[in-house]
Amino acid sequence: MVGYDELKSLVGCGKSWAEERAQMALQFADQYKAGELNQDEYQELMQDLIRTDRLDAEADDIAVKNALVGAVKSLMKVL
Repeated sequence: MVGYDELKSLVGCGKSWAEERAQMALQFADQYKAGELNQDEYQELMQDLIRTDRLDAEADDIAVKNALVGAVKSLMKVL
């Protein structure tokens, strides 16, 4: 699934801020698919993960940051 595999690879990237967000995005996607979250809740939670001000404060690797943002946005579009 678009975005899902990218997030799984980020879980082991060695950057704790990205690993944590990628893991949460995968959990939110699974919860949404299982009907535990409605679409609005899912979209809001996913957006919170990539909110620029918070992410910019923690991100120390622009390539990993861009990969995370791209994967989350891709996954939001397919679910």
